[in-house]
Amino acid sequence: MERLGSNVPGLISLFVIFLLAAGILAHETTYNVVDFGAKGDGYTDDTQAFVNAWSWICRNSTGPSALLIPAGKTFLLDRIVFQGPCNYAIHLKVDGNLKRINEIWKDKFNSWLLFIRISVLNIYGSGELDGQGTDWWSCKMKNKCPFEAAHNLELLSCTNVQIWGLKLINSPMMHIAVGQSENVYIGGITISTPSDSPNTDGIHIQKSQHVVVTDSVIGTGDDCVSMSDGAVDVSVSNVTCGPGHGISIGSLGIAGTVATASDIYVSNCTFSQTTNGGGSGFARNISFVNIKMNEVYYPIIIDQYYCPHKRCSYKTAAVQVSDVKYLDVAGSSTSKLAITLNCSQTVPCTGITMDNVNLWSADQGQQVQSNCINAKGSAGNKISPAVPCLTTY
Repeated sequence: MERLGSNVPGLISLFVIFLLAAGILAHETTYNVVDFGAKGDGYTDDTQAFVNAWSWICRNSTGPSALLIPAGKTFLLDRIVFQGPCNYAIHLKVDGNLKRINEIWKDKFNSWLLFIRISVLNIYGSGELDGQGTDWWSCKMKNKCPFEAAHNLELLSCTNVQIWGLKLINSPMMHIAVGQSENVYIGGITISTPSDSPNTDGIHIQKSQHVVVTDSVIGTGDDCVSMSDGAVDVSVSNVTCGPGHGISIGSLGIAGTVATASDIYVSNCTFSQTTNGGGSGFARNISFVNIKMNEVYYPIIIDQYYCPHKRCSYKTAAVQVSDVKYLDVAGSSTSKLAITLNCSQTVPCTGITMDNVNLWSADQGQQVQSNCINAKGSAGNKISPAVPCLTTY
C-alpha cells in the first residue's frame, strides 16, 4: 500500500519547519506576560495584559520572540484574538495554567483563544488550558444556549504552526480547531473532558492541508480527531483515543453542500470505549493502519446516510466514498454490528479494501456481525466478521 506518496513533500516540509523553529528558540528575545501587568493569581482578569503583550511583540519585535507564561501561576482569561500577521516568528511558552472566565457569552464568538493570520507560530509548554465548559454543556443539552459554545484554541488562516506538550481540559466545544490553515503539527498533547460532554471534539480539522497529529492521548465526549470538508493530507499516528467517538471523517455534504476530504492516513492508534446524507463531493484515499480497539461501539463504520440531529430528510445524493483501506485492525466491539458499510444506491462506495481485520465481541460467548449495502471492494486474509460484499482475493 502506498503511504500517501502524494503528500510526503508537504509532511517533510512541516518537520523541517519544526526543527528550524527549535533552533530559533535559542536565539530569540523572551518576554514575560507578567511584565505587561498579568497577575496570574487565578482571580484577576488578565485578558488585557495578554492582549497588550501579544500586540507589542507582534508589531514591535525586531526578530523572533517568545512570550513566556510562567509556571506556578493561573491566568484567568476572557476570549482573546491573537491577531497577525506579525513581524517575526512568535513562540508562546505556556508553562503556567490558563483558565477561561466561566460565563455563557451572549454574542457569537466561536473561540476562547483564537490565533488568526499568523505565519510561524510555536505554542508549547507544560501548562494547562481549562475551558470551564460545564455551564455550556448544561445549556446545550437543554437547548438554551444563545450561540454555539466556544473552542478552547483555534487556528484560522495560519501557516507553519506547532502545538505540543500542552494539556487541554473541559472545552465548551472543540479543544483544538484547525481551519483554513497549512503546515500544522500537533504532538505530545493530552486532552481530557467527561464522556458525556456534548460536541467536545479533541482536534477538528477543516479546510486545511498538511496537518500532522501524533503521540497524544485524547479523551472526550465526542470525536477524538475529526476531519471534515477540505481536510487534505492529514496524518494521525500514535494517538490513544477514549472515551469518545473515535477518529472520524464526516459531516460532509450537510444540507446539500459540496464537500471534499482526501489523502488521510491513520496509523498506530488505540481506541477504548468509543461510540460512534444529502450532499455531494468526495472522501477518498483514506487509510486506517495498525488500529487497536478496546470495547468500541461500531469499530468500523461508513455511513452515507448519517444524520446527527435526527431531522434529516432522505436524499439519494451522497458524498462519493472511494479508496478506503482498513489494514491490521483488531479488537473488541460492544455492538453486535462490528462492521457497517451503509452506502448510497446512486453513489455507491468503491475501492473499499480490508486485510487482516479481526473484531470480536466484548461480551464473552457472543458473536459480532457485519452489514454491507452498496459497497464494492476487496477483502484479503483473516477478515472477521466476514464482509460479503467485498471480493476475496
